[in-house]
Amino acid sequence: MKKLILLVSLFLLSFSGVAQRNYSFFAFQNLAQNHYYNPAMGSDYRLNLSFPLIPMQSAGFLSSGFSINDVFTQGSNDSLYFNSATFLSGLKEMNYIDFNLQNEFIGLGLNMGDNYFSFSATGRTFASFAYTKDFMKLLFEGNGGDNLGKRMSMDGMGLTLNSYMEYAFGFNRELNDKLTVGGRMKFLSGIMNVTTKKSQLGITTNEEDYSITIDGALDLKTSGFVPFISDSIEGGSIGSRILGFQNSGVAFDLGATYALTDRLTVNASMLDLGSIKWKEDVYNYKREEVSYTFSGVDLNRALNDTSYNFEEEFRDTISKILVAEKNNEAYRQTLPTRIIIGGQYELTDQLSINSTLFSDFSNKKYRPAFVLGGTFGLKNWLKLSMNYMAVSGNPGNIGMGVYMRGAGIQFFLNTDNILGAFNYQKAKTFHVNMGLGLAIGKPKDR
Repeated sequence: MKKLILLVSLFLLSFSGVAQRNYSFFAFQNLAQNHYYNPAMGSDYRLNLSFPLIPMQSAGFLSSGFSINDVFTQGSNDSLYFNSATFLSGLKEMNYIDFNLQNEFIGLGLNMGDNYFSFSATGRTFASFAYTKDFMKLLFEGNGGDNLGKRMSMDGMGLTLNSYMEYAFGFNRELNDKLTVGGRMKFLSGIMNVTTKKSQLGITTNEEDYSITIDGALDLKTSGFVPFISDSIEGGSIGSRILGFQNSGVAFDLGATYALTDRLTVNASMLDLGSIKWKEDVYNYKREEVSYTFSGVDLNRALNDTSYNFEEEFRDTISKILVAEKNNEAYRQTLPTRIIIGGQYELTDQLSINSTLFSDFSNKKYRPAFVLGGTFGLKNWLKLSMNYMAVSGNPGNIGMGVYMRGAGIQFFLNTDNILGAFNYQKAKTFHVNMGLGLAIGKPKDR
């Protein structure tokens, strides 16, 4: 039974692009961690060190389809009950739930004249579950009623997982008083990956005889995932994959900033141009297109033949449909590419406004986000930011942030949706980002 569950789970795995989200980070231009999003940026301080204090920690959640209020309704006695009608009405044909983590273990930035050098060791994990509206309708409405005679599509549904360590060396240089260019070279050590080249699954119930037709196809590649979820398959330790580079890769970030005037600066960057070759604990599964019709139970046999086991026959039938060819061949997976274009205008010495367009490209899908915000410096050591963010499936979110510096210590905290912290029942997205590090040396006028 466990193998059957695993096969069904694998059949549903599919790739839907997900990228790191930290949309309000550009509000504080003097943070060393800005080079994660544009390698032409960096801190004005001579030395920045995020270790051994609290390196940057970033975590986010995004639901394109529903919030808690869409799922549960409060009754007259203050109890909560599941509201399938409200839940289903808010779904699109394809929906997704994203999680992302970025854990900086060490970060170093060094200003030397017109040159800026950086190094960082960062853990990055992206996970996304994509699901169709038809799948949820099957769960809560069944295959009868309006669903009879209709192919209930689960094409493209499933889980995406990409986890790796990133060891990055960065450099940027002021070419003149207007233009700064930079790049980062990143050596990658893969921890776990799930990549699906093809995933199809459909269920059709005949309106006349109620026979069920199942069709689908699968081309799935995994590394480190099957041993992680299986008790019977042993794999290498996660610790060895963090430092061992058994799954190795290289990626590049490129960026530039340009001062159009003394107060107006524009910036652009391309991130994660590279790939990882997955070689350790590889379990790949491939199933060519299949279509099978289950006509139901033979009642005469079920009533008269004591040896007839319907449950076993049904299980064997499903296993035959989902059985896939297995191999352990290494594969290469490109990283989701990101393009960021933005600008900042200083209204006064204390107040600036900024706008940024984020573009995520993955698996031939484009997912944009737009941010418009402002930053106000109350003191030299204290800055506050506020921004409006519109991201696919979530048109309106208010973000806020705070930056403080004193005695050579720099602290920042920001979120893309401050309202979600106080009204989580309605929130479809929430992200928090914070860090505490050293910022030493008189700021340079960059």
